Amino acid sequence: MIPAETSDTPSPPNAMVWRTSPARSRRTRPAGFISPCQPLLVARPPAGPGWLHEVKHDGYRLLGRKQGERVTLWTRYGANFNDRLPKIAEAVRNLPAESALIDGEAVVFRLRSHC
Repeated sequence: MIPAETSDTPSPPNAMVWRTSPARSRRTRPAGFISPCQPLLVARPPAGPGWLHEVKHDGYRLLGRKQGERVTLWTRYGANFNDRLPKIAEAVRNLPAESALIDGEAVVFRLRSHC
């Protein structure tokens, strides 16, 4: 995945760009909210030591923010998911850091099938 803002690769004519619906984009984001990176479809991933790639799973895009003992899980639209995903919130709280901001995907894996 390549963050759209930093890609030097020209977009192919049929490039898939993730967009926010107008209704959701008008919501007020919470204080301290940072928008997550948004992937951009390209013909092939970039190469070199400065790039790290991951498998694309379908789940909830989350931002986990830790400040001391305070933890907030936000969706990409700014909704608070602490109550919906308490085990993830607890895992972020237990990180060996005073503060952290994690951008990732929450995915459920089933024991005998795909995601």
